[in-house]
Amino acid sequence: MKTSIVKFFYFLDNSSFYTDFKAFTKNILENSKYKYKKYFDFFMIFLVISTIGILIYEVNHPHLTLFDNYEYAAIIIFIIEWLGRLWVYNDTRKIVIQDYEESLFLASNYNLKNSIKKAFNEKLKFIFSPMSIIDLLAILPAYRPLRVLRIFLLFRLFKILRYTNSLKEFLHIFKERKFELYTLVILSTVVIFFGSTIMFIYEGPVGQNPNVNNFFDAVYWSLITISTVGYGDIVPITPEGKFVTLILVINGFLVIAFSTSILTTALAERMEHIKQNRIESEVEKLKEFIIICGYRTISKSLIEELIKIKKKILIVDENPEKIALAKEQNYLAVCGDCTDMDFLEKIGVGKTAVTIICLFENDAINLSAVLGARTLDANIKIVTLVNNIEVESKLKLAGANFLINPNQISAMVASEYIGQPVAFDALYGILLNEDISAEVDEIEIVEGMQIIGFDINQIDFDDYNIVLIGVIDTKQNHKFIFNPTNIKYAIKQNDILIVIGYKSSIKELKTNFFNNKFLKVQDEK
Repeated sequence: MKTSIVKFFYFLDNSSFYTDFKAFTKNILENSKYKYKKYFDFFMIFLVISTIGILIYEVNHPHLTLFDNYEYAAIIIFIIEWLGRLWVYNDTRKIVIQDYEESLFLASNYNLKNSIKKAFNEKLKFIFSPMSIIDLLAILPAYRPLRVLRIFLLFRLFKILRYTNSLKEFLHIFKERKFELYTLVILSTVVIFFGSTIMFIYEGPVGQNPNVNNFFDAVYWSLITISTVGYGDIVPITPEGKFVTLILVINGFLVIAFSTSILTTALAERMEHIKQNRIESEVEKLKEFIIICGYRTISKSLIEELIKIKKKILIVDENPEKIALAKEQNYLAVCGDCTDMDFLEKIGVGKTAVTIICLFENDAINLSAVLGARTLDANIKIVTLVNNIEVESKLKLAGANFLINPNQISAMVASEYIGQPVAFDALYGILLNEDISAEVDEIEIVEGMQIIGFDINQIDFDDYNIVLIGVIDTKQNHKFIFNPTNIKYAIKQNDILIVIGYKSSIKELKTNFFNNKFLKVQDEK
């Protein structure tokens, strides 16, 4: 029997259907990031609210069989959900297999009962957890002949806590501030008990105060007074009772102020955590996006240009003030350390991020970010700012694809302007003047283009009012060939043509590359 059970658990462990179905069940019940969980949550919330709505409807309306059937169907779903949560809470098969293999390693006798007992104790932790008890109380009203059980339907409202992340976050406030709240509860209890005792001693005797007949009346009066509600159904008569009332009212103000301060402070801190989680969720939905590390002046100009070409951007900076400035511009931004590999992985490096641009003024930070990004993803494009020319070799060795040296660029720009000011102004106008529609663009030669194999001199660039600057041969370590029209060059797949022209003309040329309409007229003849 013991051998058969162990073999059965090994069979489950090797069954892809069992493991996949259990993983799906766990995701749909517990993983808030699972894409289908929100539909399950909406359905369960609707089920809870609709069953409570039926309870309210039946107070002043005739009993309907249809509602009975609906209630039974809802109960079956609640039971299946509870059993599913019990099932995925822990893995009995893993406990049995681990204990069995450990006994083989130690050459000792395997005790199946101990493994089952260990797994059962884990299940008991779930069964007696607060949310599990709420689930069970929500199932009790299934026996409708006992109408007293129907009050437990209200416990289904607490089930909504399972399906709404915002309410879960709110509950975390009480967990994080439990010491302060416990202190507040103990202080309030002592004050209420003190006031109740004084009230009962001086106004509880027969005939003294007709509204205070027992100690519960005194507790009720103290609680209503300290909460500053003051219904007025019980009013102190004796001087001692009135004195205690003053103490309770003053303490009531202190308790309210203290509790408000605790909750508002905790809520403010938690809101930042909620916003951070929301941003991380948005990042997970991004596909083929660019990460910009460091929100600086150069970053702002770069972001504007990337947005013009409809690129998806994520801004990362360790300074909360700079992240706040980025958010004011409606940019997707997250506060974090770009040198932390765990953080980089969390924001999509190694998954859906295609490029990371490091723009910190500190070369050491840029180097650490480059190393982390390249370790996580061997194919991601890395662009980094370099402030010291001596660090260039280290950044290349770390895995940077392209280096930006602002000092070197500034020197080259100044020398070109002094040497050829007219040509410089023309190029500046083409590249940076938004009023000019001509632009520098790149055309990547992809599979399916009819241009592959043709000589580059056969392309009629003049017909499109486009100027060819050069070709990047990706198969030759991205070798740049300037003005290849002076030589014979056969275009290959993955080559990149660098051109200057109007946006509409470049778009038309790209389209014609697929339908063989790019040849010069004399070649067609």
